[in-house]
Amino acid sequence: MPTARRIASVPRASRKKTLMLDQELLDRARQALGTRTETETVMQALEGVVQREAQIQGLRRLATLGPIDASRIE
Repeated sequence: MPTARRIASVPRASRKKTLMLDQELLDRARQALGTRTETETVMQALEGVVQREAQIQGLRRLATLGPIDASRIE
């Protein structure tokens, strides 16, 4: 029985999934991200969504601190 090859950029916790995706959208995302494979494209897009949400949450926390005092910025 042949051994399964693991894609180098895919973390160990990954699972194989079957998805119905818009091929044109996937191709456009792949070009925009500069990725080589469709798997890399989906992984980077998902990481981008998670990172964006973390940034939004951080900005919301900052907003609760009130206005920025420019004289205190070094």
